[in-house]
Amino acid sequence: MNFKRLRHPILSAAVISSTLLLSTLAAAKTIDKTFDADAGDTLTVRTDGGSVNINTHGKDSIEVIAEIEGKDSDEFEVSFDNNRDGLTIIGERERNNGWGYNNLRVKFYITIPDKYNVDVNTAGGSISVDDLEGEVEVDTSGGSIKLGNIVGDVKAETSGGSIKTEDIDGNVNAHTSGGSIKVTMTKQITEDASLTTSGGSVTANLLDDIKVDIDASTSGGRVRTDFDVDGKVTKRSIRGEINGGGPRLRLKTSGGSIHIKSL
Repeated sequence: MNFKRLRHPILSAAVISSTLLLSTLAAAKTIDKTFDADAGDTLTVRTDGGSVNINTHGKDSIEVIAEIEGKDSDEFEVSFDNNRDGLTIIGERERNNGWGYNNLRVKFYITIPDKYNVDVNTAGGSISVDDLEGEVEVDTSGGSIKLGNIVGDVKAETSGGSIKTEDIDGNVNAHTSGGSIKVTMTKQITEDASLTTSGGSVTANLLDDIKVDIDASTSGGRVRTDFDVDGKVTKRSIRGEINGGGPRLRLKTSGGSIHIKSL
């Protein structure tokens, strides 16, 4: 084998790889900010795209890390407004030439006081909120939603992803236009909950002695339950009381099955 003839292609490949790596690093930026916060105020996020991950801590502050990557990273700007009502974060793309993960990837990592309200809207990414006492309203045009251990009313909507909730102590209204739903309740709920999907399955994992008025129906699948229901049970709907009844739990899908499981 003629190694002399191979040496130049190998060197060229190494140069190209190094150039691509440097280009990627140059096209990435990180924003790291910390703001004072008062319990009970509201975090508002409006972004043209990207995922939003929210956690909590026992401090009177908000920590924000925004990671922006891709060859169009310079076209995405993040602004902040910290006022008496709370913190507002705006993520904007300067030129509207189409959103694509090949050109731009945005991730927000936000840590807020454990007693706070959340209002998030992203045009294209997932949303997660955990361990919070406060009202939550989240909306994404193209990603999944995950909510866990929340004390407060919740409103969640996605146009193209799954929804997962666990142990929410408050009124729940959640809808997805194109994904599955998984809800877990390891405690007795005190408020009504409605979780609906236009195109996926629904799985509900419920405390074995939970007391609810169940209203579950599907237009394109079957409904199954591990519980005894005092009411009307058919292949496609279940309506009645579980363990004597309680707050209303509504589960609905237009294109999948529903399974109500006992924990």
